[in-house]
Amino acid sequence: MNTEREPAAETDTDPEPDPEQVEAERAERLDPDNRPDAAEVDNTQRDFDVEAGLFTDSEDYDESEKPYAEPEDD
Repeated sequence: MNTEREPAAETDTDPEPDPEQVEAERAERLDPDNRPDAAEVDNTQRDFDVEAGLFTDSEDYDESEKPYAEPEDD
């Protein structure tokens, strides 16, 4: 049995990826509509406002609206 392997051939067919194509593919991969069912999403870099019920970087986030805030005792 021959266990020697031949070195892989070096190819220079695609030296640099097109940055616009890379960004388009990235956007497509990250689009929530393309996410598989039961996929895990990492939100550890985002801040969640429990009183507003939204992430602070959400489009609908309004700091003054706090529907989940605990009522104050007078």
